[in-house]
Amino acid sequence: MNSEQVLDFQHIRQKLADVCSSAIAKEYALNLQPMHNRQKIEDALDETVEAMRSLEQEVEQPISGTKDIRTTCSKSRKEIILTREELWDLHTTILAYNRMHRFFKEKYLLYPLLSLWVQDLPSHDKLTKRFERTFDAYGVLLDSATPKLQQLRMTMSRTKNAIKNDLQRILQDKDNQKYFQEAIVTMRNNRYVIPVKQEYRGAFPGLIHDRSATGATLYIEPMRLVDLNNELQEATLAEEQEVLRIYKELTELVRAHADTLLDACKRVSHVEFVYGKAELAIRMKAVRATISQGREVNLLQARHPMLAPNVVVPTTITLGTKYRILLITGSNTGGKTVSLKTLGLLALMNQSGLCIPADSGSTLPIFHHIYADIGDEQSIEASLSTFSAHMSQVIRILKKVGPNDLVLLDELGSGTDPEEGSALGIAIIEYFRKKGALMMVSTHYNELKTYAYQTEGVENGHVEFDERTLRPTYRLHIGVAGSSHALSIAARLGLPQEVVDLARKQWELNGRSAMEDMLRDLNQELRKTQERERALKKEQEEVRRMRTQVMRDKKALQDKKKVILEKAREEAQNMKRSIRIESEQIIKELKGSFNETDKQKRQDAISKARKGVSNVAVPTGVIEKRDRLDVTKVQVGDVVFLDNLQSLGTILAIQGKRIQVDMNGLTVTVKEKDLLAATREEASALLRKKNPAPMSNRQRKRSGMAVVRQQQASTELNIIGKTVDEAVIEVGRFIDQAILAGLNSVRIIHGKGTGALRAGVHEYLRTLPGIGNYDVASLDEGGAGATTVLLK
Repeated sequence: MNSEQVLDFQHIRQKLADVCSSAIAKEYALNLQPMHNRQKIEDALDETVEAMRSLEQEVEQPISGTKDIRTTCSKSRKEIILTREELWDLHTTILAYNRMHRFFKEKYLLYPLLSLWVQDLPSHDKLTKRFERTFDAYGVLLDSATPKLQQLRMTMSRTKNAIKNDLQRILQDKDNQKYFQEAIVTMRNNRYVIPVKQEYRGAFPGLIHDRSATGATLYIEPMRLVDLNNELQEATLAEEQEVLRIYKELTELVRAHADTLLDACKRVSHVEFVYGKAELAIRMKAVRATISQGREVNLLQARHPMLAPNVVVPTTITLGTKYRILLITGSNTGGKTVSLKTLGLLALMNQSGLCIPADSGSTLPIFHHIYADIGDEQSIEASLSTFSAHMSQVIRILKKVGPNDLVLLDELGSGTDPEEGSALGIAIIEYFRKKGALMMVSTHYNELKTYAYQTEGVENGHVEFDERTLRPTYRLHIGVAGSSHALSIAARLGLPQEVVDLARKQWELNGRSAMEDMLRDLNQELRKTQERERALKKEQEEVRRMRTQVMRDKKALQDKKKVILEKAREEAQNMKRSIRIESEQIIKELKGSFNETDKQKRQDAISKARKGVSNVAVPTGVIEKRDRLDVTKVQVGDVVFLDNLQSLGTILAIQGKRIQVDMNGLTVTVKEKDLLAATREEASALLRKKNPAPMSNRQRKRSGMAVVRQQQASTELNIIGKTVDEAVIEVGRFIDQAILAGLNSVRIIHGKGTGALRAGVHEYLRTLPGIGNYDVASLDEGGAGATTVLLK
């Protein structure tokens, strides 16, 4: 049987496919195969790590919106006209390619390996521009796609309006009221018709297109509308032909770019596949394994990837250094098979470029082949017993195994006589040892445990069993063999105690209990040692946690002290600034109160007031170091920092060593020593604040247009008497104008009638992207005869 199937690697492929973002990436995942070239494996793992970093750090990811365009390109090569949906999917996919190209162009240094895949993506600007001229933002064919299409649709619209006007006159004619089953307009065979009562067939001239199920109503096209309906039908057919011609032209354009499109598809799909691998790694909490130069296996706290994280018990597996063969013993259901599968499956994942669920620092070699015989592969059809089935697999492996292979064997020698099975198991392990392969094998035989203790390159290990709870712990311990604990497990499962006691006596009589007792004692000592080690680790963690908390509290206290001091300094500075401003005002008043003869007295009072303000003490905090300014090097208009006022200002005038400065609209006079340098950022910010950029003519025009649109936009539309086809056109235009005007809600009046018009409008509203919600209006706003629409 295929080892990948035995190890459940197909389930890993499926998990990977489930998280891939595109159909092609999912195909890559389902066809994933392990590699054997070291460089290819290293590159694949490095790409996965780059994508993991992107998923964890970037707000917007470069993967989304791509479709599988391979079939579309193939059809274009065969000159099969593409549908609107196929063309639109191709257009959105090209836009997604462009987004990915821009993303990695901007972040090449962060993601160099992934950038290499898309750095030289071919440009499809010509195709993109043609699509943009053909379709609107929602993939609807524009009227302006070609002049002919625009003319045809204008003709259709004009003809429909003429038909509508004639129909209105017919329906509103009092002489015709008795003929109509309902005063409504509908369509049959793409022609406008009126429901007429059967008994008035001869009185109402026109062409019959259909009748109701009961036969009471005939759907008649009024004779006076036949020519207009014919004209509309001709325009409609011509429009369909023009649309088909447009699609054919686009198909030819796609065919011309098919090769480059498929090349871009392949590259982008690879990147999407790598992001799928990264997403799987993040969900599994997986890490990149180190590729060992030799054959060293060192899996740290490895977890089986198919088991739930809250259930699986991590295991550490070492192999290939002091020993090449690990013999696992222990109780049934204790985790021996899981350990074998974990090693094999993680090796396959690593060689497939996947991160593995283990701790950082885990190491794996590159195996040429991984052979596994795990589980009961008994073949009834081939008339093989369990023993024969296992032996057939082992023989197949023996014929192919080499020194760079990994061999995983479960329950070696089981299914036959214990003595013969033990001898056969030893011989098989010895053969693999001489071949030099790495091997992990599980068994219950004591003879194999003894062989492992006595043979160089072979090591014992066991899965732990708790004698107190009589349950396995699923922990793997290397260096000591384990017991099978068959009697203890049988007792726990409910075997009568009398049978258990008899079995235990028989077991002791056969002389094989001595080794089991020794193993039990060793394992108990090992468990006690490990418990003490765990207790010490817990204490160390607690000490580290307390030290970290103390350091964190100390830093928080320092930060709080810093904030308090800074706040006090700022408040004091503000107070000083206020005092200075008030003092300047007082000084100004003082100047006016003294006469010329008291000039010296006035100057002394002013100097004393200014000195008092300057001497106001301000608490010092963490203040940015600033350079003093030389008054000979500054000019009017320069931004400076006033040291005494702790504020920015702009120089107005320089009078010797006294400088007039504008500070927030207030003119102050300061000394040269009070001037400090402002940073370039501070100067720019202050100048922008004082001289905001004027609005351009285009901005003023756009602003004015927005106001006009809002003033002119209506919040209500009346479509009573219109057909559903006519109504949806007007509703679409009405909603667009409301959204452009920035309206929050509007009302559509459609009347009650049969409810057909309301249903048609609701069905159309469901397709519009700008609609937040819609419902029948309240009773005071028209009830079932109107619909209230909330806009996004």
